[in-house]
Amino acid sequence: MKTITVRKEFLPLREFASSLPQTFDRQGLVIHNSRNVIKKIHTSHGAFVVKHFRGMYFFNRLAYSLFRKSKAARSYEYSNLLNEKGIATPPHVAWIDCYTMGLLTRSYFVSVFYPNKTLAEMLQYYDIFDVSHKHSLLRHLAAFVLKLHQLGVYHEDLSPGNILVIRTLDGYDFALVDLNRIKFRTVDFSAGLRNFITLSMAAEDLNMLIREYA
Repeated sequence: MKTITVRKEFLPLREFASSLPQTFDRQGLVIHNSRNVIKKIHTSHGAFVVKHFRGMYFFNRLAYSLFRKSKAARSYEYSNLLNEKGIATPPHVAWIDCYTMGLLTRSYFVSVFYPNKTLAEMLQYYDIFDVSHKHSLLRHLAAFVLKLHQLGVYHEDLSPGNILVIRTLDGYDFALVDLNRIKFRTVDFSAGLRNFITLSMAAEDLNMLIREYA
């Protein structure tokens, strides 16, 4: 059995999304391959990112089948919630869950491909070519994280690889990925500071970021 939800703006992609359980392994460019597999796939409607959630053991499958929404469904739902709060994400397109004998076996989340570089890539670039721009980037990042927390958004894996950098006329904005790790709750100052633990970056940069946030 298969469950599929496609955002109405992307209904022409329904056939593509529905076929992913059969076609995912033999198409696209792998951009991440660890516990989960993420691919960039070109279609006649543009380029998309498909995340295949793996590493589900029996009790995980049981929980996702009976008690909890799948990671793909949560990613889709959380993208919509974030957008409603004014937080950018690569536009959500679809989620697909496959079941065998009532247990979740495969799960996919589809979003539009964003060409923007990650925070990790931008920091590495500025370290080499333009340190002054890095300081501006960090100041804007501190304001972005503060905005997240004030809106009750807590990303449990707020890593440089899960933040996309968007250049604007005023400086920088940001978009979030890996959305199933987000919690929507009150974020006090202590919890906000703990959120920086996952931001692996040079100590000097992290200190500046935290000072700006404080």
